[in-house]
Amino acid sequence: MIAAFILAACSKEKLHEQSLNETPDVFSEINLVTLTDGSKSTGVTLLEFTSVEHYENTIAALEALVEQHEDSFLSTWSNLSDDALNDKEEELGYFEYQPLLDFENAYSIPFSMRKAYEVAEAEWLDNEDLDLDTDPSRIYSFNMAEMTLLNAEGEVKIGDVLLKLTNKGFVKIDSLDVATLIRIRDGDLSALLEPTVTTNIDFDDGMKSGDDCTWWKGKDYWDPYQSKKKVKLHVHFHSYPWKGVASAKITSYKKKGSKWKKYKMDLGVALQYYFRDKDCNLLVAQGWCTWKYKKAKSIEKTCASWGSFPQYRAEKNQSVFGYFKYAGNNSIRVLTW
Repeated sequence: MIAAFILAACSKEKLHEQSLNETPDVFSEINLVTLTDGSKSTGVTLLEFTSVEHYENTIAALEALVEQHEDSFLSTWSNLSDDALNDKEEELGYFEYQPLLDFENAYSIPFSMRKAYEVAEAEWLDNEDLDLDTDPSRIYSFNMAEMTLLNAEGEVKIGDVLLKLTNKGFVKIDSLDVATLIRIRDGDLSALLEPTVTTNIDFDDGMKSGDDCTWWKGKDYWDPYQSKKKVKLHVHFHSYPWKGVASAKITSYKKKGSKWKKYKMDLGVALQYYFRDKDCNLLVAQGWCTWKYKKAKSIEKTCASWGSFPQYRAEKNQSVFGYFKYAGNNSIRVLTW
């Protein structure tokens, strides 16, 4: 079914709200669109990109803006201790993801996945003890820049494809089949069998060929290394329609009063990956992504290998290794389940 469009195009000139003076040209071809299936049902509002490369380049541009924003703040206050630096952030109302918020405002994005995660995370941290089972990052399992480009349902338009990203995997819908997307939104699992749909979600915990191989999996490790301080060490593998991705991420927390806050400190992360083929028999891609060091609340190292789905899978205990440094500690964690 051909989708009906309501277009709200925005140019990069609208990014005058950006806290940085220059914005990448890649932003100029992004549109906010509302798609309908021709019925009276509510439309689907999401960002539109011309191609996979356009989508990927926009993520990279947003990540670079966040890095510049953080570096600017740190260059001013680098003489402070960790506690004083975190207090200074609160005093100034500094927000490390301000470039992402500016982007959302410039394109009048109603409610991004990043914003949904931010709201859920604030509620989760506002507790005497952190319930690890309700950590919202287990649902919102993407980096902050990518979540900025997704609507709250995890959806985006890339060329003539509708893509839905979830914590269980992806759903790729060809031919702008909006009616099928709406059925999936409404919980109609039979819609996943439509000829326009490609997905790696199979309702067998993400593993179609046995318990030792997956297209989509993540694992968190927690270390309460000091009283009122802890870190979360995260590793994951995601097989997108066009690439396989391994990631290692470290996030720092400190308890303040009766609730928790993310805590800026010296962090380090690196990543080793070994991707298997679609049958999980052959090693088809491997690499080492070198160390990243930063004084931050959270840093991530991501390695990707391009190839059309179902090119890559991850093997239990063998495919993704995260290396972490924090507060004098060195740790290695493997993707397992």
